[in-house]
Amino acid sequence: MNILIVGNGFDLAHGLPTKYADFLKFIDFFYKHKAQESSGLELIAGEDINCYKYFTDLFNSKQDSEFDQYLYDQSRKTIHELSDLCKDNAWIKYFSEVYKSREQKGKDGWIDFESEISLIIQTFNSVSRDIQETIQKGGVGTVLSQRQLNVLALFLEKMDSSSGMATHVWKKEEIDFWKQKLLEDLNKLTRALEIYLSDYISNFMLGNGLPDIKNLPYLDKILSFNYTCTYQRIYGEHPFLEFDYVHGKADLRNDIQSTNMVLGIDEYLEGDARDKDLEFIEFKKFFQRIHKETGGLYEGWLEEIQSEKKIYEISAIVKENGIVKKHHRVVKYHKVFIFGHSLDITDKDILRKFILNENVKIIIFYTDKEDYKKKIINLIKIIGQDELVKRTGGKNKTIVFQKINTCTLESDSMREK
Repeated sequence: MNILIVGNGFDLAHGLPTKYADFLKFIDFFYKHKAQESSGLELIAGEDINCYKYFTDLFNSKQDSEFDQYLYDQSRKTIHELSDLCKDNAWIKYFSEVYKSREQKGKDGWIDFESEISLIIQTFNSVSRDIQETIQKGGVGTVLSQRQLNVLALFLEKMDSSSGMATHVWKKEEIDFWKQKLLEDLNKLTRALEIYLSDYISNFMLGNGLPDIKNLPYLDKILSFNYTCTYQRIYGEHPFLEFDYVHGKADLRNDIQSTNMVLGIDEYLEGDARDKDLEFIEFKKFFQRIHKETGGLYEGWLEEIQSEKKIYEISAIVKENGIVKKHHRVVKYHKVFIFGHSLDITDKDILRKFILNENVKIIIFYTDKEDYKKKIINLIKIIGQDELVKRTGGKNKTIVFQKINTCTLESDSMREK
């Protein structure tokens, strides 16, 4: 079995602006152009021409024919939906401020939504625990610690809720309010991101593909941590190729209720608290995957890998008497190719299951020495030093690093780490 695992670096390598920072710029453009709607849109200095054209078409759609009427209705629907999703959205306000602040400080304006969400949620969770302890002792609430204050200051400032925060006594009702507000706004953010990917990014022209991907053997499975269908758009698919979108797939036809895109955080609690402290569980990715019924096919692939006595790969796909068939050959290992994934610990639970198999060879693509170094460090976090040393040395090593030949791969995740 041959499996390709792709992360956001795969989309970036194909020239798609799928960083979180790109999405924030898109939302910023939306606000600017919405404000100009009545007076006519103009290209703002420094704007991306693709973004400008998208919003020009979106806001200036006509109704001269039945088809034009359909496009007009769709455009107005998208405008209204984006307006509702972004209005007073706590996450968008906060992320925009963090992004601008880092850009002003010369930090290249990168931002990692998931890390920022995790920091805020963990802090609210710790405040909630402090309140519970105070109530058990006969009190009614708690004042923020200095650490909690440092984390929440900018966030609450953007929500106009920072007045007197240093001495304010927090009560359970306030935590309940913020939890509900943040969850609703996270769902809105996720849907806005879905519109960006499915209506804007999906219309980008793509090239002929990358040599490293074209030269892969026949693939049986593709495990995607992305929301997009970039592989199919460029390389097509054969009848025996199976996809698993572990974080869901972007689809413009969805709405805030039906979207299955996962945008959340990793488990941060330890020990018994993981199963007992469930107040903020809806923000966690593992919960969202189950609740939104995304992917999960990879578990079946792993069972197949672990149960097979003989290992086969597709050697040819042919048409015989009008029927498409595949031919196989026996090989020594199942192969898992990892392209454009940072191997960040956030996906440890899935990656570890593939890597720690004696009959699986892992081929990890990297861009340069710096990227190579980061991937080694991240692998240590996933499987530990001893396993990494064992699997990258000797005649029967099962982890191989391969430098990417020619491509435009930038960072290998939306986090741009």
